[in-house]
Amino acid sequence: MRTCLIDIPGLTSRLLNQLAELSPPPWFDAMLDTGCSVIKPVQPAVTMPAQATYSTGKTPAEHGIIANGVPAYRMPALREHLDLSNFADYRCNISFWEQSNKLLTAPRVWAGDGAHPETAAMLFVQSSMGNAADVVVTPKPQHTPDGKTIATCWSDPDELYPALREAFGEFPLHHYWGPLAGIKSSEWIAAASRLVWEEYPTDLHWVYMPQLDYDLQRLGPDDPRIAESLSEVLGLLTPLVEKVNADGGRVLIVSEYGMTPVNRSVAINEHLHKAGLLVVDESSEVDYVESRAFAMVDHQVAHVYCPELSAQTTVRALLEAMPEVARIYTGAERGEVGLDCERAGDVVAFSHEDGWFEYRWWDDPAKAPDWATKIDIHRKPGYDPLEMFADPESLKARDPHAVRILADKPQLIKGSHGTLPADEADWPVLIGHGEAADHLDATDIAGLL
Repeated sequence: MRTCLIDIPGLTSRLLNQLAELSPPPWFDAMLDTGCSVIKPVQPAVTMPAQATYSTGKTPAEHGIIANGVPAYRMPALREHLDLSNFADYRCNISFWEQSNKLLTAPRVWAGDGAHPETAAMLFVQSSMGNAADVVVTPKPQHTPDGKTIATCWSDPDELYPALREAFGEFPLHHYWGPLAGIKSSEWIAAASRLVWEEYPTDLHWVYMPQLDYDLQRLGPDDPRIAESLSEVLGLLTPLVEKVNADGGRVLIVSEYGMTPVNRSVAINEHLHKAGLLVVDESSEVDYVESRAFAMVDHQVAHVYCPELSAQTTVRALLEAMPEVARIYTGAERGEVGLDCERAGDVVAFSHEDGWFEYRWWDDPAKAPDWATKIDIHRKPGYDPLEMFADPESLKARDPHAVRILADKPQLIKGSHGTLPADEADWPVLIGHGEAADHLDATDIAGLL
């Protein structure tokens, strides 16, 4: 039986209760009747580690995806798998959202062992370029020498994206991420997914729909508009689900993590800089050669790289003094959260669930690099949720390069993820699998595909 796996990050049982008041589509109610299980999320509970765990059945230490970023400055061998066609100087240090499947160190479950689906389609799923699956569509913007960005996608087979572009127009990249992220990109993904289901049949059809994720970060999980956003996404998915059901296929809905309300943040690198561990050069950039410690931050997790044992001791003491930091792991302790591997930070820290980590190392906006106020996911050595908020005047120019984000207003972020929420109502869910298990581990998902 063919399976359509719909990935809606941020979906939790708490949100399902809110959705009930809005009369979701009948097909969704029917899926809930067939089973809904809570998933103990992978640590860190962020996009790329979660997706890698779901598709391999392994922990981050085993599959190698320890965050949405890659510590290439620490491990030069990783650079051969990076896209260095643009911003190479930055991406050779810390690079976020690298798409190479070769960065995984464990095989996908559809690699052909006979016990799992043998063919797969990955639509907007991360780490999907380079023999990741039989069918792939993923955003791959082109950056021109004059600084412009051309919105396009990479596909396998080559002719797939041109066919989708002819049917639905160019992929609306500027509505996929940034201050304009929302319904337009979701409409495109939902429509394209239905066409691919029909024209490029595979055993597993994996579709990633991130709109709810962005709204949760901007509004917070307690905002009543979140249920409306979820309802909107489910409505867009109706034609795809109805087609899968008509073809005798199976639909599963999964989320990668849940979000919790946040009201505080901490810039670990600023503290490392003030302690003399992180060194900044004359261009206000991190000097990775001279620095004794640097934190690659990603939502609610911070991977702190400091190979000297003396620096690790200093860093741990510094983090323990921060009230925003909830858990700290060094050395073999990292195995408690599946992060005991070379790619992970020498010190791994998780925030409390009401906070998150900023990547900045400056204490004055005047000292920031020029790209700090831009939408620039490849030059920033950390995840920056503030890219979803822009100065309204800069948006009026209708030029993506003129957009200035509100980089000095971390209080705008209302929801985050990455740590393990105390309440299971804020954990991710799997819907429609028909199994009796009320609780699953993230590593169990691969076996249910």
